[in-house]
Amino acid sequence: MTLHPASPEAEDRIDKLAAASGWLAGGVTLVMMVAIVREVVGRYFFHCPSDWSLELSEYMLVALAYLGAPYTELTDGNIRIDFIYGRYTPRVRAWADIFINSLAMLWSGMLVWQGWRLAWESWQLGARSSQAMAWPLFPSQVLVPIGALLVCLVLMLKIWRSIRFLAAGGKR
Repeated sequence: MTLHPASPEAEDRIDKLAAASGWLAGGVTLVMMVAIVREVVGRYFFHCPSDWSLELSEYMLVALAYLGAPYTELTDGNIRIDFIYGRYTPRVRAWADIFINSLAMLWSGMLVWQGWRLAWESWQLGARSSQAMAWPLFPSQVLVPIGALLVCLVLMLKIWRSIRFLAAGGKR
């Protein structure tokens, strides 16, 4: 079965993928919270700090940001100047959304490209962190292009929905 890029099935899959990404980011947040609480309790109450907690939290912060971005974009969770945007007519808002989302897609596309180059180089070199745990860099670095690609898909979907709105004469 092939999906037409503008088909309801394709739209539904992108929506579900972005939502799943948001749930993953939430899970990462919980694991990061447990690691930080463990570090605080171990350090201040038992005088037993860990080598891994801070470093793990740094990598998980990358996961949180890049896995949470597609869901945030899908739900319009980004900051917008509502007192200006809200004064536009729905048609002008659709045109503004097309323009802004196109620019955001260019930026996200650059993140996919450059993020993948960096992650691939780390994979080939077997690059590791310079901190105590010396964890491989590739797993956290590959989350940048994955998250940016998901954001690109969401942005394409939002552009398509705005174009469809304009083509329907400004009716939802």
